[in-house]
Amino acid sequence: MSDKDFSRERFPWLRGNFDLEGYVGALAALLVGILLGYVVGILFCIGFIAAVIILFATRTAERTPPEAEYLIIAPIDGIVVSVGGARPPDELRLEGAEWTRVRVSVGPTNTNGIYAPMDGAIDHIIRETGDPAAFAAMKPDRPGLAVAYVALQSGERSVGMRFATGGLGPRLEIDSEAGDAVRLGRNIGTLRLGGWCDLYVPASVQILPLPGQTLVGSETILGRFGETVENASPPIASEPVPEPEEETPEPEPEDEPETVIDEEDELTLEALSGDDETETATSEDDDEDVSEMFARLRKEAQKMQDGD
Repeated sequence: MSDKDFSRERFPWLRGNFDLEGYVGALAALLVGILLGYVVGILFCIGFIAAVIILFATRTAERTPPEAEYLIIAPIDGIVVSVGGARPPDELRLEGAEWTRVRVSVGPTNTNGIYAPMDGAIDHIIRETGDPAAFAAMKPDRPGLAVAYVALQSGERSVGMRFATGGLGPRLEIDSEAGDAVRLGRNIGTLRLGGWCDLYVPASVQILPLPGQTLVGSETILGRFGETVENASPPIASEPVPEPEEETPEPEPEDEPETVIDEEDELTLEALSGDDETETATSEDDDEDVSEMFARLRKEAQKMQDGD
């Protein structure tokens, strides 16, 4: 992440620049053109064209790589030509058969920086010198091109890159060496006046840019590695979730039994009531018999008194 405060910059979009050698070379070519122009005026164009080519070959830019883990970013400026499965070259020494190749075409006016597409270390570098006759890299597999193979590795994560450009002049340089540790987006080399870049990533990585899209070296995100076993955090044992207790339905209140009086019960009650009446009548009859008895006894007693 850049420490600059871009809100205070007068031209925050102006981040391109040229190498010091580019200024010196362009000025020298322009002076030569001026001297030739004194001899023959048309020869001045030779020096002028040479100065323009030198400036294009030394274009640089300030870049701000993203900050995140396991990212893969664009290693160079250019246009995505194709994305698909391909077998990596033997020079990259990439194990396994399932790889995705992202082929990028680099124009002659693009900036010349080569950036580390991932955090890690440079595993190895293989360089092949080019043929001066192959000035323009019109095709990526044209014979005579200057080629460089760069492989990066970090634990179980690895990527490979193949750079190709014209064979005339110092067009392709890798500033780092095997074993150097690099961080994401660090400048590791230079590719001048256009060429090609083939980036090989594991097939499990989902490539985000589509063919035809423009890449900004050190800033455009191509994809992301999944977490490896080494870097994955151990799973957290989750506490067993208690099963929800089954709600015991509350017993419904039992209906109080209704007092049902059967007909037999009614008859029984009537019979009982009848018995009571009978007993009452019997008691009345007994009372009447006793009174009659006393009345008879009184009459007999009076008779006896009269007889005396």
